[in-house]
Amino acid sequence: MVRVEAAATGCDCEWCLDLRRSGPGGSSGTLRPDGSGRPWRTSATAGRPVYGFAGEQGRRTR
Repeated sequence: MVRVEAAATGCDCEWCLDLRRSGPGGSSGTLRPDGSGRPWRTSATAGRPVYGFAGEQGRRTR
């Protein structure tokens, strides 16, 4: 399991994550988890409502 946390202080940012992996027998590669083919987004919260996704529980949080 990999847990990724992202934060922003003054921007609305789009970003991608590339995970390099290696396995038994020398297999390797790069995985790019994405949000249905779109980059992930992280926004600054100063003065704005906060929303998130609690992946471990499979539900949105506010």
